[in-house]
Amino acid sequence: MALVILTSDQALKLWAEQALKIGAAIPVIPGFFSLTRVHNTGVAFGMAQGNNLLTGFLAGAILMWAAWLARGWDWNRRFVQLVAAMVAGGAVGNLIDRARLGYVLDFFDFHYRGWSWPAFNIADASISVGVGLLALCWLAGKSQEKRSG
Repeated sequence: MALVILTSDQALKLWAEQALKIGAAIPVIPGFFSLTRVHNTGVAFGMAQGNNLLTGFLAGAILMWAAWLARGWDWNRRFVQLVAAMVAGGAVGNLIDRARLGYVLDFFDFHYRGWSWPAFNIADASISVGVGLLALCWLAGKSQEKRSG
């Protein structure tokens, strides 16, 4: 799963580098979804733009938090392995961008009537969904412990 995410993320980013001009929106679903090339020097969804020290600290803190949450889990469970692979594949995809380009290339742009979600990419989506599912697994495990304990 990590390899699938990493490969698709990097392939689409290479396409976006060649096909999209910075800031120019290509409407896919007019008024809702566009492809817009953005150079993200911050962390997920553009937070902490331009602050590489803060970006590195936050990325490290998130990875340490995920590892701490997962330490008591049975890693033989396929679902948890899949979710961990989602996070790892996305993290490596964005790290490759940082090393290669000095920023993360984002291009999925959702918006509606003046509201806009920050641009993101496959790696960002994979990390977000993976961390969310890790948190749900952790909460479900804590809930089961309360019932059995």
